[in-house]
Amino acid sequence: MITFKGVHANAYKLAVRIKKWAMVPSLSEKYVSVPGRHGSYLFPGKRNDLLIDLECGYVGNNREDMHAKGLEIKAWLYSEERDVLSFDVLPGKHFVGKPEGEIDLEPFFALGRFDITFRCEPFAYGEEQQDNFVNDSITVNNTGTAETPPEFTVTFTAAASEWKVTLGSKYVRVVRDFQVGDILEVNCATGAVLVNGIRSMLFLDWQNSEFFTLAPGNNDLTVLPAGVCATEIKWTPRWL
Repeated sequence: MITFKGVHANAYKLAVRIKKWAMVPSLSEKYVSVPGRHGSYLFPGKRNDLLIDLECGYVGNNREDMHAKGLEIKAWLYSEERDVLSFDVLPGKHFVGKPEGEIDLEPFFALGRFDITFRCEPFAYGEEQQDNFVNDSITVNNTGTAETPPEFTVTFTAAASEWKVTLGSKYVRVVRDFQVGDILEVNCATGAVLVNGIRSMLFLDWQNSEFFTLAPGNNDLTVLPAGVCATEIKWTPRWL
């Protein structure tokens, strides 16, 4: 069974069966063959959307009731934007998507049946996680099977001329005269940098900074300069 837009299929007494579910989303990659060369050149790409095909059915008290329930189900499934889609068989995880194309109802007396394809982002998502740096360092355990971008909220407890968070050889550095009480927000997913709620991209050391992602497993992060701020990190585990 499914839950879409916060409403479970049981609310419409709708039976749902997963018909097809891509184990791994396809990639928007390209292969180019060159005359006189064995094989081809691969131009890697990112993951395409995930398609989930479902078979659905419900029973009305009579034909009129079946069609009336169909209108209610249509209103539930209609969405101009992607929304949260979850499955009972995957507790604690959800997708973000919407129905694709037309949905054709196949009536048979009081029985209504239809197929539907959800076009989703290529990841399953878990619940957002949050933790705090201790002594300006932290080990984050990303329990998902895919990389995921973190977000940082930094509250300065002393004056500082910069803030820098490092993961391996990658780092994000913001150069500014920070004062006590200033709040810095860095979002590695969107690339946004805010100071006290105001977009402040000019303070980003854009020539050297890289908005990194957390790999599956443990990730060791450090903040510099030491002892000038309290740093909170948020991340959402993702599964392929």
